[in-house]
Amino acid sequence: REKKKKKKKWRMTTTLSAKGLRGLSKSLGAKSLARGNHLRRRCVHLQAQGSKKATTSGQQVGAPMFEEVDKAFGAVKDWNGDLSEFRMETELTKLVSAEDMAAKRKEFEGLLEQYSYRFQPGDRVVGLVLSVGKRGAMVEIGAKLPAFCPAYEVSVKNSTNVRALLKPGVEREFEVIPSRRGGETLLVSARIVESELAWKRVMQLYEKNTVVDVTIRQVSRGGALVEIENLQGFVPKSHLGMDLEKARENVGQTLVAKFLEADADTNRLVLSHRLANVQSNVKDLEVGSVIKGKVVAVKDYGAFVDLGLEFNALLHVSQISYNRLFNVDQVLSVGDEIKAMVLSYDANRGRVSLSTKKLEMEPGDMLRNPAKVFENAEKMASQFRERVAAAEAVARASAAESKPKKDTAEPAKAE
Repeated sequence: REKKKKKKKWRMTTTLSAKGLRGLSKSLGAKSLARGNHLRRRCVHLQAQGSKKATTSGQQVGAPMFEEVDKAFGAVKDWNGDLSEFRMETELTKLVSAEDMAAKRKEFEGLLEQYSYRFQPGDRVVGLVLSVGKRGAMVEIGAKLPAFCPAYEVSVKNSTNVRALLKPGVEREFEVIPSRRGGETLLVSARIVESELAWKRVMQLYEKNTVVDVTIRQVSRGGALVEIENLQGFVPKSHLGMDLEKARENVGQTLVAKFLEADADTNRLVLSHRLANVQSNVKDLEVGSVIKGKVVAVKDYGAFVDLGLEFNALLHVSQISYNRLFNVDQVLSVGDEIKAMVLSYDANRGRVSLSTKKLEMEPGDMLRNPAKVFENAEKMASQFRERVAAAEAVARASAAESKPKKDTAEPAKAE
């Protein structure tokens, strides 16, 4: 063909017979004509040397370095150099005796029965990471072909950098998972193994009712998504202990939380930041102690008092005075600073009950002169604790006396 390029002509000519062109086009493709010419020249060269004796290695029969090979496999004699007529004869009995061959075969069959290489989904295997790429990792687990661990099955951690999670040469446990493609390459997962271990640790903490640290990952209208032990949990809005705007500012920060629900089968993990704060704050509270607070709300059934915690304590109407009180607002108003004694508290539920009638020197002092009650609050609270301690001591002594005494006398020996 001819082509003009920068006013210069060049010509490339290839000569090949029509029969040879069709054969090469069919076997090698139209774009491999140069390779076909080389192959044809090589065949012609071999045919020219057809009178020479050749072996499977291309050397002459009787060459010193191939004597052992020719003796074992047999030399190809009288070969005319035509590749289509080339045949190799092998005879294994010349290498190994029949008895040794039978013993090796029996040993091999025993190994096949001892070691099973038929992997099923759900099987746990120890694999060696061969290579890591963007799409996943190739893992050697002893199967016919290396298994493949997809990127989304590499770890429970929310990371797209597969190379940071798995390193070539690392040996770890995997689980065989079902493959949608069906081929011979097995799929394995490290995420399932990590998730199972993480859930075991979480369930141990849940059973012990432990306060844990969680990290806020995302905030929505219903609450916050948090992370604990690389697992995703949820803190409802009512248990955040803060408004949503403040929660959004704390994304990426660590908070304390308590477990509300934990179910590994359904992957359900619900926590509460408010209850964790309650438990940490009420450690300083003690039944019978006097605390200061500020009235923040007045209801028909009592008053809510701010103690500086994450929750408000309740001063019930029945605990304001020994005398009967019809309206709470007759004694207390919003903004009043008072002293009250801790009557009870529940750290798990975040509730504290207060009492002022236990601080009255005489019944009705809270109705007549609340300032007098607050002035003598510590003294009256101390007397209350002494009475409670004395009552508990009497109860323990009574319980000890009521227990039946064991007969320590030795039984009489029979004569």
